[in-house]
Amino acid sequence: MSPEPDPKVFQHFREDSAENRLTRLEMVGQYAITFEWEDGHHFGIYTWHYLRALCPCNECRNSS
Repeated sequence: MSPEPDPKVFQHFREDSAENRLTRLEMVGQYAITFEWEDGHHFGIYTWHYLRALCPCNECRNSS
């Protein structure tokens, strides 16, 4: 199981660059997705649980 995400991730401003522009995402089975970025890196598998835990809305917080 992946660790819980740090919600502070959204408090960090990132300049627009190829390393943070999404070009593609792909399903990994039915439990996760993986991202590919414009600079070509594509590391990590992010589970639906992990992504939902990042969301600050009450609906997502209550279903995690």
